[in-house]
Amino acid sequence: MIFADKLIDLRKRSGLSQEELAEKMNVSRQSVSKWEGAQSVPDINKMIALSEIFGVSTDYLLKDEIEAPELIKQEDSGEELRRFTLEEANDFLEKNGRLAASTALGTFLCIISVIPMISLGVIGEIKKIELLSGLGVAVMLCIIAVGVMLFIKNGSLTEKYAFLDKEPIDTAYGVEGAVRERRDAFMSKFNSSIAFGTVLCIIGVAAMIAFGVIGDQLDKGRSTEDAFAMIGVNVMLLFIAFGVWIMTKASMIKSGFDKLLEDGEYTREKKYEKSIDKVNIVLIYWMIVVSVFLAVSFVTDKWGWSWIILAVGGVLTPAVSELKKIGKK
Repeated sequence: MIFADKLIDLRKRSGLSQEELAEKMNVSRQSVSKWEGAQSVPDINKMIALSEIFGVSTDYLLKDEIEAPELIKQEDSGEELRRFTLEEANDFLEKNGRLAASTALGTFLCIISVIPMISLGVIGEIKKIELLSGLGVAVMLCIIAVGVMLFIKNGSLTEKYAFLDKEPIDTAYGVEGAVRERRDAFMSKFNSSIAFGTVLCIIGVAAMIAFGVIGDQLDKGRSTEDAFAMIGVNVMLLFIAFGVWIMTKASMIKSGFDKLLEDGEYTREKKYEKSIDKVNIVLIYWMIVVSVFLAVSFVTDKWGWSWIILAVGGVLTPAVSELKKIGKK
């Protein structure tokens, strides 16, 4: 076993992420990544420091012929770690890619489902046809149903790998290096997707503001203002839907790599936090937001503006997540 694989094995057994090991070694995370990718080796002083951190001899680290001891036990619980083979890793990544595409499309449909509801609602108010508002709600629910169908249909693709979210794993020889190489190759596309998706969301908001201003400047009555406001909101939602579609797919693919590498949001420490976190505050929060939106919309029959509740709910979601973290601490 070469040094790179030994370092990966020792780090994972110790429950350390690359960032945490880098901090202990007083080096950058990129340095640790290069060591584990067999792109470079630490100098003798750092090799000694590694031997002290992991409690092994420098001979074990330096000599390829000295094999690692067969100890894949967690120090605290004594439970055996699940062993993950290269075949399982490839299967998981393939299914996770399909799940990412399906989830992104379902999310896109759920976002644009509001467009026919808003459009028909505003047209119904302008033309004094109350039936159109109800028709808009029906169309919205049908589109949401298709999105939910996609979630349910493909939600079980990675079900047998659900333990990756909360359990530490022990990868077979060569798995981590292969997965890390694929993730590094994907990162350029990931960064581009996040940047492009963000730009689309910003353009959408700018378009909504522009249509609103145009409607006000035309000064041709309330109906014209409502029509332009409706177009602006629909354009915004369409741009945001495409942006979220792109970002969701890229983020889910990257999270698949992170799960196998136990990096990012899936380090062993964070997996432990997830295992004891039984209440999904964000999910409960969104159930409340959607309930309020539907209740206000049906009671007031003002579907043309009640969508603002969903927009405000989305803006406040990060704050709810942060409050949850503070509460856990």
